[in-house]
Amino acid sequence: MTVTCDCKLEVIVKIKMINRVLCLLIMLSMLTGCLGLGSKDEDDSLHYYVIDVDRGAVASHFAKNKVLYIKPVRLTSHFRGKNIIFRVGNDEYQAQSFHEFFSEPDDMFTDQLKRWLQKSGLFSHVTLTDDGNADLVLETAVTSLYGEQRDQFSPQSVLEMQFFLSSHKEGNNQTLFQTGLRIEIDIDETTPTNVVKGWNSGLEELLSTVEDDFSGYFSKLSP
Repeated sequence: MTVTCDCKLEVIVKIKMINRVLCLLIMLSMLTGCLGLGSKDEDDSLHYYVIDVDRGAVASHFAKNKVLYIKPVRLTSHFRGKNIIFRVGNDEYQAQSFHEFFSEPDDMFTDQLKRWLQKSGLFSHVTLTDDGNADLVLETAVTSLYGEQRDQFSPQSVLEMQFFLSSHKEGNNQTLFQTGLRIEIDIDETTPTNVVKGWNSGLEELLSTVEDDFSGYFSKLSP
């Protein structure tokens, strides 16, 4: 009888120890999940992206005595930061942590616009400095710049810009031409990499259209 009781007691002790170990393992697992420790799926390294397009060949002929001053491109306030933005609801946008532009987005868009229009041949010179010698001034605003992630929409890179071309002569600053363009590029999945690729493709299409619009406007002015 004594041996039987000792065996039962030993079994009970072992069960209690096993239960304690299981409880500790469960608590550790919950703590690890809450803190995000040990997760191999999340990448918390910083990723940088650039907006970069190329018109390609430089125009064979350039306009004479038509200097263009490009003012810094302005972005709507909620797209002004460096983080890539996804639209996740009708009135809800979400900044993507660890995914941002390499430089300020307004600087990138300004540089891309200058490089493209300088190659177009529509102007004798394109400058980012207001030295008083410009004949025309271009004001540009980016009003949409996000990746579409709403459930009811297909994945897209969305880019919308407004352009205002004005005379830059003293006492005559009237708007001569204005246009607004919106580009929605379909992508396989709304990820930062795909969204930026879509923006690059969209910006190339958008600037090509703007160049054609400006060319058509100047053609109408020619005698």
